[in-house]
Amino acid sequence: MIRYLKKIKRSDFILLFVFFAISIILIRCVDLLYIENKAYINQIEKREIKSDIIKATRGTIVDRNGSILAESILTDTLGIKNTEIFFKKNKKEDIEKLCLILDKKYSHLLRDLKNKENKKFTYIKRHLLPNTVKKIKELNLKEIGYEKEFLRFYPEGEVTGNLIGKTDSEHIGQLGYEKSLHNSLKEQNGEKIVRKDRNGKIVDHISFITAPRDGDELQLTIDKRLQYVAYRELKKQALSVNAKSGSVVILDTTNGDILALASYPSYDPNDRNAYTVEKERNRGVVDSIEPASTIKPFLVTAGLHSGKLNLEKMFDTNPGYRKFGTKKYSDTKNNGIVNYEDVLIKSSNIGSILISQEFNKKIYHDLLEYVGFGEMVNINFPSEIEGKLEHHSYWDESDLRSHAIGYALKVTPLQLAKAYSIIANEGVVIHPKILKNQSIQKNNTKKYGDSFSKVKDVLGKVVENGSGKRASVKGYSVGGKTGTAEKYVGGKNKKYNKKEHISLFAGITPISKPKLVIVVVISEPKTKAKEFYGGHISAPVFKKVAADSLRILNVSPDKISDYQKQVSTKFEKLNNYTFKTPEVPYVF
Repeated sequence: MIRYLKKIKRSDFILLFVFFAISIILIRCVDLLYIENKAYINQIEKREIKSDIIKATRGTIVDRNGSILAESILTDTLGIKNTEIFFKKNKKEDIEKLCLILDKKYSHLLRDLKNKENKKFTYIKRHLLPNTVKKIKELNLKEIGYEKEFLRFYPEGEVTGNLIGKTDSEHIGQLGYEKSLHNSLKEQNGEKIVRKDRNGKIVDHISFITAPRDGDELQLTIDKRLQYVAYRELKKQALSVNAKSGSVVILDTTNGDILALASYPSYDPNDRNAYTVEKERNRGVVDSIEPASTIKPFLVTAGLHSGKLNLEKMFDTNPGYRKFGTKKYSDTKNNGIVNYEDVLIKSSNIGSILISQEFNKKIYHDLLEYVGFGEMVNINFPSEIEGKLEHHSYWDESDLRSHAIGYALKVTPLQLAKAYSIIANEGVVIHPKILKNQSIQKNNTKKYGDSFSKVKDVLGKVVENGSGKRASVKGYSVGGKTGTAEKYVGGKNKKYNKKEHISLFAGITPISKPKLVIVVVISEPKTKAKEFYGGHISAPVFKKVAADSLRILNVSPDKISDYQKQVSTKFEKLNNYTFKTPEVPYVF
């Protein structure tokens, strides 16, 4: 009986043990199926569901006709997924072919990939062209991949380089209008939730967090055709005379639109290695110069406005040089007795100084201030300067004489172009602008109107008979003024270097119905003796730029040559009726 009871207890114990064992197993199964499995699923989802960037595009910059000056284009960036596997699975000769396509040495590729075995994606070459990508794909290399990236592209290269500027690798504007208009051009990337497979490929779009916003398209008043003509002729002349630098400004006198703002030297913003500090400067707005004889039309305008100047008023410039105070001034030759027209046509320094003594210096200063000297034009260009125009109360007699012949004050080429546009418009001020949609800022008071009108007519004679003959354009009337300034050195004695010059020409065309003002400045030309003058160096550039620009813009010729006049007269006599000269067609 005792043995039976012991047997029962043993069997109960075994059953109880089995029961507890099964219970533990069941509990563990429930834990695995419902609790740990849920956590495992969460971990998988965390790996698969991710936030992804939706790339937006930086705004495009276009010229007045919609031609692209700066845009962002989508390119491929090459990378290696796993560097260790890359070298194991690919033949050395195939990798060497890749290096050849990328213009990269095999040893340099090894160096770049050293100690990067654990990186998921190692960048090799950014912004590949489509034909390069095609060649790489033909190699069928393992463990290589591509990422899409935007590249900022400038179709006009160095022609607009120091005007449009450039961005850095993160598409942040660094120079030119890329910098000053960055807030309008910059893009705003979006964000979305996606599901990715183990290779990182998106397999499902779940939801959007923020939508992307592309940057604004900005239209400039620049005409890329005129910009090209201006830069081409400027560069050609600068290289021809071994000049240090130069600029050309083309301004539409009817609305203030800046049609060209060319500066030499320049750089191609597509080539990151081409940039230098000297080349980044757009000298039309960031460099100031002493305007020399191009200031004289404003001196004469002030004299006419004062009532102290007329054609009967004569000035004795004999014998071609004169001492005023402690300084000796001279003309290029003895011009004898002259009136104000002769002073402009012959560009007489002595005559200009004598004119300045006829009226109060405040009148002259106020006119210089009226045309915009001493204040920024404000075209929103980085580092634009205001030049220099001191208040007349600080002028002594020597300062007045200097201002009369274009020294002691400083202007930018753009300021000079604006001032000549006021002559063209006979006193009406139209402020220059660079953004196409910007409204015209116009002052219709026409102050100094009659005086500017008389001076404008005289400027036509300067080109016909005076120092500006080399600026004449066949078929069109031109008015303008030459200028040649000695380079300011500085120091206590305010010295000038007589061997270094700045050559200028500022002109209006057509004079009968002004359309364009063009200013040409060339700094430090290396030429033969007496060939550094504005009439020799800058006037010919004006001629070529004006000729092409007028034809591109389809401006009708207003001047018939003597030969055409003779033919027209004979034709009228033969047919005995009033002859109407047909408009001459020009094709660019």
